[in-house]
Amino acid sequence: MGGGTMARATINGLEIEYRIYGEGAPVLFVHGGFGGPNSSLLPSPNAITRDIPQGFQLITFDRRCAGESDYTLEWFDLADVASDAHELMRHLGFEQSIVVGSSMGGMVALQYIHLFSHSVTALGLMNTGADLMSRTNWGRRLAHQVSRHKNEGDEGVFAEYRERLRNPAQTPLPQDTSSEVQKQMEAARNAYMNALAITSDEDLCRYHAGMIRNASAFLGHDFTTTLENIAVPALIVHGDADDVVPYEYGEQLATGIAESKFVTIPNARHGILSYAEAREALSDWLLSL
Repeated sequence: MGGGTMARATINGLEIEYRIYGEGAPVLFVHGGFGGPNSSLLPSPNAITRDIPQGFQLITFDRRCAGESDYTLEWFDLADVASDAHELMRHLGFEQSIVVGSSMGGMVALQYIHLFSHSVTALGLMNTGADLMSRTNWGRRLAHQVSRHKNEGDEGVFAEYRERLRNPAQTPLPQDTSSEVQKQMEAARNAYMNALAITSDEDLCRYHAGMIRNASAFLGHDFTTTLENIAVPALIVHGDADDVVPYEYGEQLATGIAESKFVTIPNARHGILSYAEAREALSDWLLSL
C-alpha cells in the first residue's frame, strides 16, 4: 500500500503519530506491544500495511508512550488508550469504523468496542486474548515491574536495569528460521544497537518508564465475561504454535463472541500478521463484510 500519509494530531493532550493508507471504508489498526525503547528507537511499519485490499482506508497510529507519539509519565488506564484511538478517529471525521487489534492491541480493541460500541462496525482480533496479563508469565513479571516503579520511582529502577537495557539479550531464533530472515533480524538488531548507542540515559529512562505505564494500563482487565456483549462480525486469527499468547486464548475469544469467525494459521508463531496466510484471511474477511 505504499508508505502512507504520515501526520500528527493532538489527542487527549498528547501528540499522536498516525498514518493513512488507501481510500475507502475506514479500518483502524491498533498495534501490539508495550511501546518503550524497542518501538521508539527503531520505528517500523506494521505488517498489516502490506495487504489491505482496495476499497479500504487503513489508519494506523502509535499508541501513547510508543513509537513516535508522545510519552507521558502520568499513570493511565486502558480506557485512556482506547479513548486516544476513538478521539483520533473522530478527529479524522470517522464516526464508525472497522477496528483491528493485534496482541496487546487486541485488548485495546476490546476496550474500544466496550466503551464505544456504536463506533465499531466489525472487529478483528489478531493473536490476542481477553486477558493477557494475569495468566501469562510475562504478564506477571511486568506486574511486578509496575509495582516497583510505583513504589521506588522510575530513576531508581532504571539505574538497576540500565546495563540490561543498554545491552539487551539476543533472542534465540527458532531452528527452522530461514537464512534470509536471520539476516533481516541481524540487520534490525544492529540498527537498534546503533540507535541505542546515541540515546541519552535520560531519554532511555523515559522510554522505559513509558513502557511500564503501558503495561500498567492493561493490569486488572479481563473481558472474558463481556465478550457475549459484542454484537458485530468478528474475525479471530491465531497461530497454533504461538508461545507468547497461547492458542487457546484465541479459541476462548471465538467461543465468547457469537458472530465470530476463527482462522487458525498452522505452525504460525506470535506476530501473526507477518504471515501472508493471516493477512490473506484478514483481507478476505474485510471483502466479505
